[in-house]
Amino acid sequence: MKKSVDIIGQPIISITEGKELGNVKELLVNYSNGTVAALVIDDGKWYLGAKLLPFTAIAGLGESAVTINNSSDIIAITGQPEFEKMFEAGVKIIGTKVLTKGGKIQGKINEFIVDNSGKIITCELEKTDGEVVQLPAQNIVTFGKAVLIVSDSDEISTISAANSVEAIETIPTVPVQPEPVVEPEPIPAKLDPIPVPQVEVADPIPANEVREAEQQPVDDSAKKFDDKHRKFLLGKKAARRIETDNGMLIVDQGDEITEEVLQKAKLAGKFVELSMNIQ
Repeated sequence: MKKSVDIIGQPIISITEGKELGNVKELLVNYSNGTVAALVIDDGKWYLGAKLLPFTAIAGLGESAVTINNSSDIIAITGQPEFEKMFEAGVKIIGTKVLTKGGKIQGKINEFIVDNSGKIITCELEKTDGEVVQLPAQNIVTFGKAVLIVSDSDEISTISAANSVEAIETIPTVPVQPEPVVEPEPIPAKLDPIPVPQVEVADPIPANEVREAEQQPVDDSAKKFDDKHRKFLLGKKAARRIETDNGMLIVDQGDEITEEVLQKAKLAGKFVELSMNIQ
């Protein structure tokens, strides 16, 4: 999941062409179903009309860039009536007032979070008393340009922003009455002791296997994208010399990009720069 602030401003990188195609200017919200329908792109040619990247065309939402397969995935808004309607509506979410169906002001939205499909999962609500809480998207009735309508206050389930987005139900504790201690009856000395059956204890599970079992896949789609991107880069030639911030060589101009080069680039934070300088 990503906050809107972590998407806006990121460069758009074409995987197959290895070049930057602009930056994310803003998010185009589909007010009818509570999703981000597209990213509005600033490619330096704004005077020619708005350019959009449909959310479904995104290959990966990374920490440093938004990646797409090809520059043809970016489209002009002209001739796209569905996107034009959303653009004209101008729903921004951030900064909008939050009002209940009953007409009570709850506060304003500071931020919102989307999943990998573009669906808005939760909004960060700053209440009128200054408290910041998470407002689950299922409580939102209407996404408006200036006002966001939510369920009445007694129906809203908000969670403190300091806690997880998912609510955790607290089960009230019930005092447990101690059971009376019953003294065992003495065993007559003449009785033979009762044999204790031998119980086979299974070998303990190695700690490393437990840790592996506990680890969950982070994001299958992200892993598939990384593999695809890595395979695309392998064997290509560097268009220029790439160095770390302290001047250590990662790859020289004209050298082949190998697994070792990719690893060095990732560790040095130069992976995007390397992706943009191949031939």
